[in-house]
Amino acid sequence: MKEKTLQIQENITEIQNPGHVLRFISAMHSDIGIARKVNQDACCVRMMKMDGHFLVLAAVCDGVGGLQEGDYASKSTIQCLNHWFDYVVGKKIREKDSEQLIDHLRREIEECIQKQNCLIHEYAIDKGIRTGTTLTLLLIVDKKYVTAQIGDSRAYHIGNELRQLTVDQSVVECEIQAGRLTREEARYDKRRNIILQCIGASEKLQTVYKSGNLKTGDVFLLCSDGFVHELEEDEIRGLLEPELLINQFAVKKCLMDAVSLVKKRGEKDNITVVVVKAEG
Repeated sequence: MKEKTLQIQENITEIQNPGHVLRFISAMHSDIGIARKVNQDACCVRMMKMDGHFLVLAAVCDGVGGLQEGDYASKSTIQCLNHWFDYVVGKKIREKDSEQLIDHLRREIEECIQKQNCLIHEYAIDKGIRTGTTLTLLLIVDKKYVTAQIGDSRAYHIGNELRQLTVDQSVVECEIQAGRLTREEARYDKRRNIILQCIGASEKLQTVYKSGNLKTGDVFLLCSDGFVHELEEDEIRGLLEPELLINQFAVKKCLMDAVSLVKKRGEKDNITVVVVKAEG
């Protein structure tokens, strides 16, 4: 029998931003898991310093397992975001302050998402299939951030406590909000993987944005749902405690240890995590 190979994607980045007295450490790790034949997750971290501004783009996509070619949908969406950040963003920075720039880039992100939705949807129609991907995105401009959410991948802020920044666009989350399910019940509900929208599955798409301010010591976690099924919130906080993330090697070890624990507990989905930490 041919031995199953493990697909792993890692990136460690540590860049200083003297103008704003921040140093960013980032890492990403994507694991095929213990049961899947294909890793349908994809992720990225990009950083840029230009004209007195410092930008970070991080994103996680999870190809929808109930549809076809989810790996194409997730990876092509990440490629689209990478291309936008690498080749387009730099032309938009000049003569804008932080607030003007993040507002402008948020509009461009929305345009990029809508174009990608049309491209994947048309691709699926041409092939006679249905496909799609979630997207959880974090954009940092100097000391401000914005998240973009489609589906049930997640973004968290880790400080003194773990705080979920995004809201799952899923059936069980709607049941929780309506008071028909508790959080604990939702973890084991058979409908927990049913999402309400994703990039590529339909012509219409509504991205949910949230924004906030960034301070020294803030840690942001982006992850596919495979990371959270087998972990309690206090465990996530303990595994990625800001005090443990002292350098790039420590960040890498924490991510690897966290994913290993999730796999030992029997998670069958792909598992993807991205961490960005701001330091003084």
